[in-house]
Amino acid sequence: METKKIKFGSYTNDKWHTLNGLDSVKHIIDLIKELNWDDYQLWAVGSILSDVDTHDLDLIITGPIIPAKVNYLLEEIVEIGFDCQIYCDVKFSVSGDLFNPEVDTIKTIRYANYKPLMHIDGHPYHFAKGSHGLYLSDRNYPMAKTLNAMADEGRVYKAPHQLI
Repeated sequence: METKKIKFGSYTNDKWHTLNGLDSVKHIIDLIKELNWDDYQLWAVGSILSDVDTHDLDLIITGPIIPAKVNYLLEEIVEIGFDCQIYCDVKFSVSGDLFNPEVDTIKTIRYANYKPLMHIDGHPYHFAKGSHGLYLSDRNYPMAKTLNAMADEGRVYKAPHQLI
């Protein structure tokens, strides 16, 4: 169990499970599947698909841009994660696009986030700006930490995996 105090919106936790593979998060995925997913999809991405130890579950939501519904899904997933001591790094892909490390080279994706700010061990991290009822940020791929893990550890990143 990792100790790192994270405050994100209404939620705070300081103990987080180490994860390895989708089987390690099956229980949380089952809880997330109970939400109302009409017209929306959920994708697992990142290290959780690479069978290595990781400290978060990277999730991407796709579907229509309806701010109230998008914000509902983002907050519910964050809350479930905090309750289960599994940090869910969940975002909504505004364009509906996903980064697939097996075929994509360079890509920028605009995301909607649960909130624009989080505190990690007391330090504030601003990463999104409010616009039209959503907190938007852009992410450039591949990320530096991804390239480093590939070079240093030989890590192989897999294509996004649809959960819902």
